Amino acid sequence: MHYSAKINLRYPARQDGTCPIRLQVIISRKPQFVSLGIGWFPDLFDEQKGLCLASVPKKARPNSYEQALSTATAWAGGTAEALEKKLADYNLIIGKALSKANDVFVEFRLSGQVLTGDGFLYSYNTEGSKKDFVAYMEHKIAERYRKGKSHRDGISETTRKNHTSSLNALREFRKSLPFFCLNPKFADDFDSFLRKRIKSVNTIWGRHKDVKAYLSLARRDKIKFEDPYQDFQNKSAPGQWKPLKPGEQQLLDAYYQQCAPRSPQRRILAKFLFSCCSSLRLSDLKGLRNARLEGQELHFRIYKTYDKKLREMMLPLTKKALSYLEDAEREEGMPGFYDYTDQYSNRALKIIAGHLGIETRLHYHVGRETFATEFIRRGGKVEVLQKLMDHEKIATTMKYVHVDNDMKRDAIKMLDELDDVPMMKAS
Repeated sequence: MHYSAKINLRYPARQDGTCPIRLQVIISRKPQFVSLGIGWFPDLFDEQKGLCLASVPKKARPNSYEQALSTATAWAGGTAEALEKKLADYNLIIGKALSKANDVFVEFRLSGQVLTGDGFLYSYNTEGSKKDFVAYMEHKIAERYRKGKSHRDGISETTRKNHTSSLNALREFRKSLPFFCLNPKFADDFDSFLRKRIKSVNTIWGRHKDVKAYLSLARRDKIKFEDPYQDFQNKSAPGQWKPLKPGEQQLLDAYYQQCAPRSPQRRILAKFLFSCCSSLRLSDLKGLRNARLEGQELHFRIYKTYDKKLREMMLPLTKKALSYLEDAEREEGMPGFYDYTDQYSNRALKIIAGHLGIETRLHYHVGRETFATEFIRRGGKVEVLQKLMDHEKIATTMKYVHVDNDMKRDAIKMLDELDDVPMMKAS
């Protein structure tokens, strides 16, 4: 494969007489251009060497040379010294651009990868991010958001905001974090920093989780560094959201049945009650328009996980959950549920709760808490619940299960009933 890099001007000249300076890279005979954000005067530019000049040998001076030199001097600050300083700065930028381009060529040649135009531009524009993790994470968040959540590596707006919050926390901790500086001490120091500023254990857990995720992506991008989280235990606490109390779900269902079709209250309750009966997280609820329903089995792609878990999942639905989904699809004339903004939906749930006298703080996150708790209350096995909720660890699943006094009483009552059963006499 053949590739080359040179500096040239882009014509025509602008109103101030300068032409934009650009890096031209040719890969397999196809040119790619990178603007350097600076400009110089055509009569004072060496096209062959790609350098800005303060003067030109007499034999090579065009007829417009004197006028160009006068204009350039005034543009630079009015003196020959100012023009020379501007010249030195711009040629430094040009040299750095050519050096970066050469580094990309060497990187691809040594790695054995095929260099393409898009591949060059990506490596050239992210050159700094391959050395500094903070810069890498910032670039990667923007890149994944541009791809969109339907892409294998893409993320949604909500996820982008969450990851940006973690990035801001990391940037507050260290403005720059070279990859070669990553070591086990980093995880401990970052944890101490977070604990001084954040009260919520789960928020701290989330910050570490996001940082670990982008370290994994960096490793996938062939960036070499020591794993700072190798011996670090990232601990979380039970969530702040509580499940619906016994009887509250029935109140909400009765109110749902009374709401007029396509009314905001009915639309919002349909999606919320479906979550209470199915365990689906909010991000998956929003993607149901692309899901496939086969009888009582829902097939869909999981979006709130990283590429190692992106896959098609099958979730069996209860008859109650299925009824909410079928109501919504029949009334809306399209797959899935009608989507209001999260803020509007959660405000509406609070108003409905107040109207019905429901004490539990209603929020879309309550749906998964309710499903998990009711599943265990009704005798479901926690290892099955783990699979239904798509958790890698049972410990994560148990954070959603809230054992109340009635559940404890029922468990002891069951033991008493077993003790009361007469033992069979040996024959």
